Amino acid sequence: MRRALVIAACLLAGPAGAQVDDRDYLTAFLEDTLSSAGRQVTVTGFAGALSSQATVEQITIADDQGVWITLNGVVLDWSRSALLSGVVEVGELSAAEIIVVRPPVTAQSDAPSPEASGFSLPELPVSISIDRVAAERIELGPAVLGEAVTGTLTASLQLAGGQGQAILDLIRTGDGPTGEIRLDASYANATRELNLSLVAEEAAGGLVVGILDIPSGPAARLEVAGQGPIDNYAADINLSTDGDERLQGRVTLRGEDDGFRLGADVTGNLAPILAPDLVDFFGTEVGLQLDAWRSRAGRVVIDRFDLAARSLALTGSAEIAADGLPERVDVAGTMAAPDGSPVALPFAEDTRIGRAVFRLTSAQGDADSWSGAVTVEGLDRADLKIARLEVEGSGRIGRSSAGIGFGGAVKGKASGLAPTDPALAEALGSDLAGSFRLNFLEGAGALHLSDIQLSGAGLTGSGAVQIEGLDKALLTSGRLVVEATDFKRFSRLAGRSLGGAGRLEIAGSASRLSGFFDTEMTFDGTGLALGQAELDRLLAGTSSVKASVRRDETGTVLRSLDLAADGLLAQASGKLSSQGSDLSGTLSLSDLSVLGPGFGGAVTLDATFAGLPQDGRITLKGLGRSLRISNREADRLLAGQSQLEMDLGLKDGIIQVRSARVQNPQLQATATGEINGAVRKIDLDARLANLGLIVPDISGPLTIAGTATQDSRGYRLDLRGTGPGQIAARVSGTVTNDFRAADLAIAGSGEAGLANLLISPRSVSGRVGYDLRLLGPLALRSLSGRITLSNGRIADPDLGLSLQDVQAIGQLSSGTLQLSATSGLSSGGRLRVDGPIRLDRRQEADLSISLDGLRLYDPELYETRVSGSLALRGPLIGGATLSGALQLGETEVRVPASGFSSATELLNIRHVRDSAPVRETRRKAGLLAAISAGAGASSRSGRAIGLDVTISAPARVFIRGRGIDAELGGELRLLGTTADVRPAGGFSLIRGRIDILGRRLVLSRADLVLEGSLVPQISIAADTQSDGITSMVTVEGPADDPVVRFTSSPDLPQEEVLARLLFGRAIDKISALQAAQLANAVAVLAGRGGVGLVGNLRRNFGLDDLDVTTAQNGSAALKAGKYISDNVYTEIEVDQEGKSRINLNLDLREGLTVKGRLGTDGKTGIGVYLQRDY
Repeated sequence: MRRALVIAACLLAGPAGAQVDDRDYLTAFLEDTLSSAGRQVTVTGFAGALSSQATVEQITIADDQGVWITLNGVVLDWSRSALLSGVVEVGELSAAEIIVVRPPVTAQSDAPSPEASGFSLPELPVSISIDRVAAERIELGPAVLGEAVTGTLTASLQLAGGQGQAILDLIRTGDGPTGEIRLDASYANATRELNLSLVAEEAAGGLVVGILDIPSGPAARLEVAGQGPIDNYAADINLSTDGDERLQGRVTLRGEDDGFRLGADVTGNLAPILAPDLVDFFGTEVGLQLDAWRSRAGRVVIDRFDLAARSLALTGSAEIAADGLPERVDVAGTMAAPDGSPVALPFAEDTRIGRAVFRLTSAQGDADSWSGAVTVEGLDRADLKIARLEVEGSGRIGRSSAGIGFGGAVKGKASGLAPTDPALAEALGSDLAGSFRLNFLEGAGALHLSDIQLSGAGLTGSGAVQIEGLDKALLTSGRLVVEATDFKRFSRLAGRSLGGAGRLEIAGSASRLSGFFDTEMTFDGTGLALGQAELDRLLAGTSSVKASVRRDETGTVLRSLDLAADGLLAQASGKLSSQGSDLSGTLSLSDLSVLGPGFGGAVTLDATFAGLPQDGRITLKGLGRSLRISNREADRLLAGQSQLEMDLGLKDGIIQVRSARVQNPQLQATATGEINGAVRKIDLDARLANLGLIVPDISGPLTIAGTATQDSRGYRLDLRGTGPGQIAARVSGTVTNDFRAADLAIAGSGEAGLANLLISPRSVSGRVGYDLRLLGPLALRSLSGRITLSNGRIADPDLGLSLQDVQAIGQLSSGTLQLSATSGLSSGGRLRVDGPIRLDRRQEADLSISLDGLRLYDPELYETRVSGSLALRGPLIGGATLSGALQLGETEVRVPASGFSSATELLNIRHVRDSAPVRETRRKAGLLAAISAGAGASSRSGRAIGLDVTISAPARVFIRGRGIDAELGGELRLLGTTADVRPAGGFSLIRGRIDILGRRLVLSRADLVLEGSLVPQISIAADTQSDGITSMVTVEGPADDPVVRFTSSPDLPQEEVLARLLFGRAIDKISALQAAQLANAVAVLAGRGGVGLVGNLRRNFGLDDLDVTTAQNGSAALKAGKYISDNVYTEIEVDQEGKSRINLNLDLREGLTVKGRLGTDGKTGIGVYLQRDY
């Protein structure tokens, strides 16, 4: 409407100046008069300038960003005759439609004058009367108030003789909530009487409550009403929501001789209209009191300022000069909850404090001074806790001819730092302190920060910074130094093991807005560690990095980059520019042995880059002498002098090979490139003088040759390889330029031993053949064809066994490998594996495994043969299950003559400067834990596999050694996983005895179980009675080192029990010879007497049992037993008189046995035995 009034004035002035009906002239006059810098007014369809009713079809106003307001259908109905009497009488000033797309872009204006101009209505030479101002439709775009709004406007305006009155009614229409703003105001210059009545109200969900984000969007009403002379004026304010008062108060304005005094007293309960997280902070009562005076010259005196809420109290006074500088200030504040609970800060997300105190003052009688302090206790954030934070400072504010100056010293301290991130907490420590001095002069436009000091746990910093052009380019310059005494505390933060100390110094200047910088950087380190063994050895002494870099509008200049460590020197320099770059660098390491045992030789490398990423050139030249990299096969290849030369092109970010050559006495490889338009071709030729250098079993030269051609369709490959032992391979076909798909034929044959480089210390040998096709995306699902292994052998030193005569066929199709393989075990027996394996991330398998008489043994512990069927199903990466049933053939568990436990703890030997071959041997023996883990130990352990395997042996499980000879039978079920085996069941006694110095005890119990280890646990017991004493001997524990105990009832010492057991008398009644015999018996049972003569005879004759017994009459007898089938056991007994007897046991089923006997004395017998466990 203000613009419309201006237009009306122009319409009045235009005819008076022109007095002609010239539409073009008037339109131009209006546009030129109303337009200015940053504002363009366009008038369309102007008519009736000389009539009582002027109309304009459209008026648009634009700024630098375009049209922001449009008025359509503007009408001015006025009285020309009234103008002759000095009255501007307007019947109607209206617009059919006003559209405001967005707020206008306002040009910056000069700062207002500090002097107040006072208030009065303008004294005009004419009176103005506008009966009706109206807009049938007002449309505000979303950019104005946050959402689209439509409404209507009606108003009237009277201004005459220094008196004025305005009435306005703005009503919101459309689909949104209803709303209305009503204004009725009048003022008279003569009486200085101001009457004001403003009412603004909205229905629930209205525009204002939405902008203020008031919860639940209540209906709102604001009333401002006042009446009285302007020199002693008071206005009442009332804010209510949903009919309830929320805020009420009075604002007063009182004139004084040289200015006016402003007062305010406002209180209320804002809790119902605050967000829930703000209610606790502000509480149910908020109050503001203000008493301030402003002179006509602009000086402000605040005698009283009080702001109070539940958790906030802020009070103070101040005197501020007309130029804005404080002359006196005394402000204090406290933030704390009345009940002492933590305070949630209203405008800091997820932040609480226990208490905060603030103070800012100037010294008495010294207007230029300032001092302040802030103390925060119990700062608590989700990511950080600080027990106490203190910041304090002091300084001066002054005026000079150059402008306003500000300076001072600030220091701070944080105590009880506790980040929730343990890594960050370890790095920062619990305390951090810092200080700096600052100085700012308005005319210089620069902020100086000097004497910067920072100290924390193992970390210090110092320096000075100057920030210039605060209103322009923000040029920062200075020098900063940071020192760390031990990088170890930063290890968890970096995710690797760090160590050592360092000092970093940076000096230079930079502009954030323009991207300019000119920097010198130096870093000096001592005993650095980065968690990588070879680098840690290289950096163990002193090391340094120095760089000098400048970046401006011409490009980036690397004046120098120097890196130095123990024997390592690296340098680089040059320029990077969008117009062309030129970089060069060198690197040399005089002795690779600093990297650790197994490394040696020297290496140098020169590199250059010239041109642009779209069209550049890279050259590399390297020289190595007698290189060793702690890998036996690679060391053989690198012996002597090695040379590297490469000439590469860079075209549109893609590297092109012009020429490349690698040469040493063992290996020669060359690549030459040819570019013909869009076609690029590379010829490859490589020759290894003797493949036996890396695969000892295969001697002779290995060659690879072929071409790779690229054009718009992709790459065409044709590569061939030949070598000793009829090694032949060919790869031909195409690959797309984006490497997403291919059509390749891959065929050939060779020696499986080539894979030993990847699986060491395991090994494989045999003949490999393959005929494959890769068609489609570069993924295993696109691979089809056949792979074979014949006459193969696979060995793993950890298992002590090998697979021999391996015949395997793998058929690939649709991402699945169909495997069919057979092999023999080096110790005896056969193995077969059949089934599919999905070649995806989960590696789902469904394999059937058949075992036929596999001989498993440990020369000192056990020997058995295993047959049966197993199934391995599920993802091989974890979660697969091995199930099935196995049957044990004749099995012997040997209780060794001496336990193995004494050998398990090897001496802790520290190897000093061991050679590479020695270290390789120790690695393969599993004596280098760290190296073994990196070389495949972890991969050998693999993922845990679920178990559900039943192992059965109805009989012929023998335990022998240390005088024990027992036969067991039973069933064992393995559950759990390969990482946590949980056995159930076991093997129990069928028959058995224990011999001690010719005294034979029949076993009453013998059990063999597994308890999470492959070493079985045995529990054997025998007892006898004599002289009213029951003597018992038990052998319990792991089979490789069991414990023997002697007990009795009544209880006697072990040696007494053994004496009565062997000789039938007390220990003090035995002879010296018997004492020696007793000691030998103890030695046998303890594992130091061997298996004995009878045990050796039994083994040599191939018998399952051989025993010499004594009858009750003292006569001796020889007993020999043998299984003649799985369920038939025969035993022959011959006494010293030549009489013999045959015993025959037939196991019909589990628990049911038929026994028969036939003797030379004519005695026979038969019996049926039924046995049940309960």
